[in-house]
Parts: sequence; C-alpha cells; structure tokens
Amino acid sequence: MRTSGILLPIQSLPHDNSPGSLRLACFDAIEAFKSLGLGVWQILPLNPPDFVGSPYASPSAFAIDPNLLVPMAGDLPDPTIEDVDNWLAQNQWAEAWSMYRILKSKDSRSWTRWGSFSNPDKEMLDSLKMENYPTYENELITQWKLAVSIHEIERRANACGIMIMGDLPLYVAHDSADVWSNRGLFNVEDDGSPIELSGAPPDDFNPCGQFWGNPTYRWEVHESTEFEWWKKRMRIAASRTPGIRLDHFIGIAEYWAIPGQAQDATFGTWKKGPGSKLISAILGIADFVIAEDLGMAGDEAIRLRDKYGLHGMSILQFGWESETPPHHINCLPDRVVAYTGTHDNDTFRGWYSKLPANEREKVRKELGCSSSEVHKEAIKRLLHSRAEIVIIPLQDILGLGSSSRINTPGLVSRRNWSWVSPDDWISLVTGSWFSESVKTSGRLPWSND
Repeated sequence: MRTSGILLPIQSLPHDNSPGSLRLACFDAIEAFKSLGLGVWQILPLNPPDFVGSPYASPSAFAIDPNLLVPMAGDLPDPTIEDVDNWLAQNQWAEAWSMYRILKSKDSRSWTRWGSFSNPDKEMLDSLKMENYPTYENELITQWKLAVSIHEIERRANACGIMIMGDLPLYVAHDSADVWSNRGLFNVEDDGSPIELSGAPPDDFNPCGQFWGNPTYRWEVHESTEFEWWKKRMRIAASRTPGIRLDHFIGIAEYWAIPGQAQDATFGTWKKGPGSKLISAILGIADFVIAEDLGMAGDEAIRLRDKYGLHGMSILQFGWESETPPHHINCLPDRVVAYTGTHDNDTFRGWYSKLPANEREKVRKELGCSSSEVHKEAIKRLLHSRAEIVIIPLQDILGLGSSSRINTPGLVSRRNWSWVSPDDWISLVTGSWFSESVKTSGRLPWSND
C-alpha cells in the first residue's frame, strides 16, 4: 500500500455560517483530494472542545461538537421519532450526554458540585428528563443530525477512493459526561474527586513534567467487562471515520500516573497499561489503525505496536539531528505514516525559519534547495520515500508560516485550534507542484487490503 494524504481539520475548512455550508465544503475538499490522487484525509477529533478549543480534553468521548450543527447539518430535515429511537438504540451514550448538557445549562460548574445530581439515581434522571423534555429531545436531534452529516461525508470520500482518518484521544476530561455517568471506569472517588491523573514525566523541556489533569482509567474494571466501553467508543469512532489514529499510544502500554491532589507531574510514577488486552479487544473494528508512538520513554509501546503490525509515525522535523530511523529523511521505515509535522508542530516553514543558521544550512544541503523551496523539497522527498503512507498538513503544502500552525502545546490561548485555510486553497493546491509530485511518486488512492 503506497498512498498519500492531507492533514486538514474539518473545522479549518473555509465556509460561511449558512446551514450546511461546512458539509458542502467537505464535499468540495473530497473532490479536490480525488483530483490529486490522494488516498487519505486526516482530520482532528470532532468531539466537543474544552474552554480553549482543544478536542483532546473533551467533555464527551462520543458526542460531536454541537457548535458544528448549523454549518454541518443545519439544512437537514428533522428526524422522525422513529429515526431518533432507532439511532438511540445504537448510541446509548447520547442519553447521558443529553442529561449532562441539561445539568450544565443549569449549573456550569464541574459535575462534582451538582449536589445530589453529582450521583443521581434513575428516578431523579427520569424526572429531570420529563421536566426538560424539549431540551433533552433537541440534544438528541442535534447529535442525530451531526452523525447523519458525518456519514454522508464519509460515504462521499469512500466513493472517491479516500479514507477519512480520525483521531481517538486516550483520555477524556474529568468534567465530562463519561466520568459523571461511568465513574466506576475511572480513577475517581465516590464524590468525584480524582485519585489518579494523567500526564508525562519531567524532561529537559518540562522540568515539572506535563500535567494534563485527565483522570486515568481503572483498567482492571475495563478488563472485567472485556473492554465494552472501549469497544463502543471504537465502533462509534469507526462509523464516522474508518481510519483511526490512537493518540498517546504509549499510554496503552504504560502511563504516567500522578497522585490526584498533586499540582504538577513531578511525583508521578510509571504504571503498566492494559497493553495487548485492550488492543486485541478493539483491533478489527476500524478499517485501519495507526499508533501515535511519538515521544516514547521505553520499549513497551514499540513492542506492542509491532506485535499487532500497526503503523507508527515519522515526523520529518524531528529527523535532522542524526541519521537514524524513524524520522530522518534517509532512514524512513516502510511501515510508517510519515509527516512533515503534525497539528502540534510548527509549520515546516515556521520550524525552518527558527533554526540556527548552521542548522538551516544543514537542511538546505540535505534537500538541495534554497530557503524559499525548503517546504516543497521536503514534501517531494517524503512522497518519494519508502514510507507506505505520507500525510502532509495543508499549511506545509501552501508554504505558510508559524501564524498558521494549529496548536502550540503548553500555550493556553484562543489562538490555538482556530486556524482556517485560505478561501482559494483548492486552486492553490490542485494547480501546483504538489499535484505533479503526487502523480510522479506512484502513490494511489486508498485500498485497504
């Protein structure tokens, strides 16, 4: 399998606020990808974002961002009661999500501050539903319409030989419908206070480590249910995007566990994750799975990835310090998904511009080009490399600078997750050097053998 694709969040497509405009923009993007001969469209999570716009600390592992309703599905007709009932039977998570949304509208604080509704019984929830039935019904209809819209987009992509690759964050937010309604699956006390939180250990760049604040999982409970919650999560995700990137794959093999009352990640410890037990339970649900295996601290995740034959990731920006796999341009493995950068990286042009002069010279010498052509030559080299799959962020194809990056890790800012591509991006890409490079690379539309 030799194919190529573009990394472009659906939320970054230019559109107006008219009903259905974003869905139509997706159709236009798919036609453009087809004309280029691409095989993969990689997007970011569609889950509701947190207060700064990040979809990686979502209040729901299952829901689609309700803010997408009008541009994505606002022109769709309302479903019948039977439509919603049939859909709800396969999407029971939507019940808890709708109730969580009702309670949030009444009290925006964390669910741990909701008094008796922090741990309601069935009778309380039934009464809440009946007292707020129009709101409850509207939440279900919102998710139904968004699901229908995403399915239309996926079917259009599949018909054009393009696989949509989604992203499955490992953790969910502590203040989420998932933890509120399934606290037994997470490391929290009966009152909801955290027992154990997620993050990453201290390193040269982060002396206090990375403190993410998501509750970790009670893996023994998940194992006792044969990972049913994870299977449901994977089935829902795969129904929207047949390809799945497992974010923070290392956390499945081993994870950094931080005490619940800690203020940073300094006092965390490594703990063993579910490993093969989880992977064997969820593998085969999606058409294709890649492991986000970046920044590994040990060999456990590598062994787990290789045991199941999963594609790892290669980031060209990481590969200039030494000629070693998997990131150096001359040492790319074949069973890998290669990128110039991801949503967490600077754009390639932005990254290059910030290098010391001697490092920029090293990059130019390796690529054999001038500074103005660095992004083009890097992409061409990746497309003609051994890597089975090459995915390029749209910003790098367009040669955009740092102001167009999607996210700067560690920076809490509304500037993150807000980039929108130029209105004329399709003409800039389809009539450019990139189109010719894809053709000469011998890479084909998606084929899942």
